[in-house]
Amino acid sequence: MSFNKETPTGSRYDEVLFQEMVLGEMGELLPVELVDACDLENARSVLEIGCGAGEWLRSVARDYPRLQCIGIDQDELMVKMANAQARQEGLSQVVCFASGLNYIAPEVFPLEKFDLVHLSFLSRFIMSVDYGGLARTCAALCRPGGFVCWTEAELPVTNSPAFERLVVLLCEALEQAGQSFIPESMWELSALLAKGYGTMGVERSGFKRRHLGITPMLGLWLREAGCGRIVASSDNVRQLLSKYPALPQKPYAVGLSRGSMAYASFVPVVARLLREVRRFLLRMEVISVEEYDELCAQVERELAANDFCGLAFVLRVWGRCL
Repeated sequence: MSFNKETPTGSRYDEVLFQEMVLGEMGELLPVELVDACDLENARSVLEIGCGAGEWLRSVARDYPRLQCIGIDQDELMVKMANAQARQEGLSQVVCFASGLNYIAPEVFPLEKFDLVHLSFLSRFIMSVDYGGLARTCAALCRPGGFVCWTEAELPVTNSPAFERLVVLLCEALEQAGQSFIPESMWELSALLAKGYGTMGVERSGFKRRHLGITPMLGLWLREAGCGRIVASSDNVRQLLSKYPALPQKPYAVGLSRGSMAYASFVPVVARLLREVRRFLLRMEVISVEEYDELCAQVERELAANDFCGLAFVLRVWGRCL
């Protein structure tokens, strides 16, 4: 996650490996129904926003060698790695660019309209990206009838008390920084529900958020960008769907438990996360220096335990650009 401009880049090998493992756990590059709708065998080009080291793009290029595959990411080092890996594999149709995601200059693609625009795992840019605006940009880059597909993940759920506390602190700090997809009114709703069940004297501290809340927003951002499908026989239903278009989606569960495919690369990614969010959490004053150092040590111990279990929820949502 990019929480501030002072975050060091460092080695990204573990992050690249983790990307590969997550794709392997998901079991598919794209849902079959989306592949059929896009007709990738006869498509001309795809664009990936948040391409990272380009693992997804290279996999698409290997499966569809006639397809031009272009990637964009804010991390210049990852883009260099993506291009170097594409050259090494002889995938000349894969090209990646470094660019800020809030403004993708139209002149970068003066003649190109993409058959598919894929956004992937952009929660790491939560402090800097206007997601709704980015969705509109992606829709504008699609050809009429093309598709925008967004893949996003929530923070993992684990049996590590220390990691769970880290997640709560991170969500609390994001909320204080004004980067929350979950409105303040949701705490009020939780208090009302607790009161309804007979829990009196409810304090705000009893309702600790531990989700980024980005996955429920994907459909809204795509609908507001003009992506959707209208399939109905009734005029009344068609009119309703024209206002609230139905968007197909597919959930995935990525196993992170000890012994899973992704575990070995997940542990160093967490170690990197601990280093990157340290300054942010301290600046938001949700934890002291001493407490954070102890928390990091506890996270490392618990993730190394033989009985460590973890699961990440991933969601894909897609819509046709009308």
